[in-house]
Amino acid sequence: MDEENRRLGSAQVLWNDYVGTAAADDAGVVLDSRSLYEMADLDRDHWAIVGMDLSLGGPADPVVVYAFDRAAAPDAPEEVDEIAVQKFHLAASTRLDDFLREAFQRVSVRLVSTMVLGKQLVVADPAQSATTALRRN
Repeated sequence: MDEENRRLGSAQVLWNDYVGTAAADDAGVVLDSRSLYEMADLDRDHWAIVGMDLSLGGPADPVVVYAFDRAAAPDAPEEVDEIAVQKFHLAASTRLDDFLREAFQRVSVRLVSTMVLGKQLVVADPAQSATTALRRN
């Protein structure tokens, strides 16, 4: 595998008709619930989870986490350009929706059509939208 294929980049699917961003807030401590580290079966003192792939509708495992070995990591990871990470597959039986509910308090995903990629999308006031639509007819 060449160096470029080993670097984590943007998410990819077959056609990439829509691309975007995602954000999540860690779940608060909830009685009888597992942490992200417990779900991934990783020792929090040894590993630091720094990324994940979440897949739906494809052949890939639904959840993969990326973590670095704390003992081998630089003292200030945010100050280096590259960090070696390991890939950990959660069990194939892991359901994506169950994982998201348990791991995060909130999740937000925004996808936009590649047709408008790089454009500023401005949400119009509903009253203005109706007026604009009437003017076009």
